[in-house]
Parts: sequence; C-alpha cells; structure tokens
Amino acid sequence: MAAERPSDLVHRCTELLRAGNDFPTIWDTVLKSHQLIAGVPRQRMDGKRALLDVWLVTAQRLVFDGDAREFRLE
Repeated sequence: MAAERPSDLVHRCTELLRAGNDFPTIWDTVLKSHQLIAGVPRQRMDGKRALLDVWLVTAQRLVFDGDAREFRLE
C-alpha cells in the first residue's frame, strides 16, 4: 500500500495478530518488505516484558507486545 500511514500499519498488524498470526509470520508477509520499515526487529525489556521494536522511516517505532497481543507506535 503506497500511501499507508504508520497508524494504518499498526492497525493492520494488530488485526493479523488477533486473527491468529504470530510475529514471524507478520514480519515475513507484511513488515519485512514494507516501505515504512527502516530496520530489523530489536528486542528490549520493559520491566519483565519483552518487546520488539521495529524502526520506521518516520523515526517512530513499531512496538510489538506479545503479552498484550498488540502492536503500537512510539
């Protein structure tokens, strides 16, 4: 999607996750080749939660929270 905004991408990825797809599948099918993605996923800890950050060309991060089963922008 040429005109997809970061918020649209978050919504699409969260829908795919809630439909039963895991992060590796979403990465391979949507994110890896998406024009907004600027790097590879990097893991970080937030307290006891493991999060995956994927930097966007907009200088935002797409954050995957597996415990909450959601994607969000930071």
